[in-house]
Amino acid sequence: MAIAIFAFLLICSYAHPFHIHPYRTYYHDILSILGLVLAFAFLAAEKAPRLQVPAIIYLFVSLLCLIAIQFVVGHLENAADVILPLLYIVALVAAIIMGATWAAKEGGVTLLCQALAVAQLFAGLFSVVLQCIQLSGLYAWPFVMYIATNAQPFMRPFANVAQPNQLALLLCFALASACYLYKTRKMPVWLATVAVIFLLWGLTLTHSRIGWVIVPAFVLICGLGRQTNTGNAIEARLSLLFCIAMALLYAGMVAGLPLLGDIFGFSGGSIAEHVGGRSERMVLWSQAWRMATEHPWFGVGWFGFGAEQVRIAADLTSGTYAEHAHNLILNFAAELGCPFTLVFMVTLVWWFVQTCIRPAAHPAIQFSRLCFVAVMVHSMVEFPLWYAYVLIPVGVLMGMVHQMRWPAAGVRVVPSALSILVILSLLLMALISMDFQRVVADFQALRTEQAGYSAPQAPMQKPALTIFPQFFEYFTLTRINPHEGMSAKEIAYLEKWGARFGFVHIINKLAEVYVLNGQANKAERAMLSLQRLHPTAYAEYWDYWKAKSAQDERYQAVFVTMPPRDAP
Repeated sequence: MAIAIFAFLLICSYAHPFHIHPYRTYYHDILSILGLVLAFAFLAAEKAPRLQVPAIIYLFVSLLCLIAIQFVVGHLENAADVILPLLYIVALVAAIIMGATWAAKEGGVTLLCQALAVAQLFAGLFSVVLQCIQLSGLYAWPFVMYIATNAQPFMRPFANVAQPNQLALLLCFALASACYLYKTRKMPVWLATVAVIFLLWGLTLTHSRIGWVIVPAFVLICGLGRQTNTGNAIEARLSLLFCIAMALLYAGMVAGLPLLGDIFGFSGGSIAEHVGGRSERMVLWSQAWRMATEHPWFGVGWFGFGAEQVRIAADLTSGTYAEHAHNLILNFAAELGCPFTLVFMVTLVWWFVQTCIRPAAHPAIQFSRLCFVAVMVHSMVEFPLWYAYVLIPVGVLMGMVHQMRWPAAGVRVVPSALSILVILSLLLMALISMDFQRVVADFQALRTEQAGYSAPQAPMQKPALTIFPQFFEYFTLTRINPHEGMSAKEIAYLEKWGARFGFVHIINKLAEVYVLNGQANKAERAMLSLQRLHPTAYAEYWDYWKAKSAQDERYQAVFVTMPPRDAP
């Protein structure tokens, strides 16, 4: 029952359409964490529960310790930003423990893999259906997130996951799940074939290039991997020929997407259009590399990438503003330093080889291997482990394969103590959710105010106790109007929080503060940073500064140094 509830809530975390600013995946993440907490509640109901404590958790405990040290020594510029990431890492450790604990039970590995495979396959197939609804232009809210057919140059339907690359990762998980269910005789060949084709169609619609790497990797693992113990007949069905045929079908759909778009009435970009043009990720990676080389030992601090990016953006080419490097290794190097990153990644690779490559072939091992490979590939261009609905199932699988590789008797725990931890966890989740909803309400009030309507001032005042104080600083930041004679303290406040919230309007405000207070050189650099981080929106602000320069010589002095309106 515990595994079933966990799997159901995991499906819900992928399927529901509610993405709420400022943490748009908050309610997706909390559902997956809730499933994990309820699993511990079922464990506490046992008479003599045992918890497995795999050694791999100490790798992540070391990550927690390093972040804690950064906090204690004042290396974190905005310490409140690390609260949720810390809780996510704690949830990952709990997921690893739960995965190992389930795996230690009789038949637990099979039940766990079947539950995860069914959940991911269902969520994947359901998401493809939602993609098709979005392509049709139907308005089906609140069941399906709406996408206007002309909202973007190429239609990239993202179902209710709300991010095409994250959806692509889910669909790759679903492909791994179909493979597992097929190999273990839980799905007939015709149904598995239809499911794979449907999932590949959805993967094509995401326009995500990670599929171009993950699908061939799956072919190598499934088609050329060692035989499992499920019988020659089943292995023969999952032949290399079938894998290659599915990969070629996917390649054909990717190459023929423009034609398919014309047939079905949506805009589909060609391969050349997706690989050409400016690479924003290359700029992000160069920024992360610079941070790592300038702060090699301890990095810029956990979650410090975004703020440091604002400070150095003017020195590099145009890209985009982001809060992480879109590469797990470079992000760790930039924020935690090179020594820790090297030790962490080498240990993780060694663990993967020991648990998923060296052991004898087993359906559960192959299923986990496929999921891990998908996450590894995605981690090179995104930061998927920033999302709990990815982090938790991956952690459960990590605990499972660790227990399979190094079986342990476990540690007996007192049921009442475990029950107290569950109650405290549920209470903490409720309090954080209430705090988050307060921030959500304040953002709604801010939008009302910015639209020119009267809005209550009290809700946007920082409460005495909150884990989101940074957003109340943002509310204050938005109400500051640039003017002459600002104090050094006021300007320093703008600089600190302007780096934390490097949005286009905030950087422009900082530039105006500089120009009105006799700091033209800083204003020039701020506008160059604006162009580097927000090249698409830059033209609007170029026009604004042109108009202001006709009225004020101080603006004129900065305007003549700004990049051209159409700067790439």
